Amino acid sequence: MEYIVTELPSSLPGIDVASALPRVAGNQKLYVKLLRHVAAESPSTKEQLTAAIMEGNADKVREIAHSLKGASANLSLTEVVAAAEKLEHAAKAGDFSMVAIHLESLESALDAFVGVVNTLEGL
Repeated sequence: MEYIVTELPSSLPGIDVASALPRVAGNQKLYVKLLRHVAAESPSTKEQLTAAIMEGNADKVREIAHSLKGASANLSLTEVVAAAEKLEHAAKAGDFSMVAIHLESLESALDAFVGVVNTLEGL
């Protein structure tokens, strides 16, 4: 499905547009620009998380997940927020078996988010 829009709908898959727009004073172009920025950073974020896990660095995993959760919450990326939060908690507990599971969920949520952003045109 491709969205060619001049105005964003109140929601998109995994994104609560209506709750995010007030944070950017209703500026849809700015919001889409921010969405595209997070989408563009997604591969780097996944690489950083994988590297931190390979190093066994739970603090770094927690830090990256926490930062992603915050940025995603500001943009109301509901699925990414939920997955990042679970990863953050698993890393804080030092439970690397759960970290691996939650990393997979987060990667899926990020991939889905990027897919939605890539369908946005016209803004």
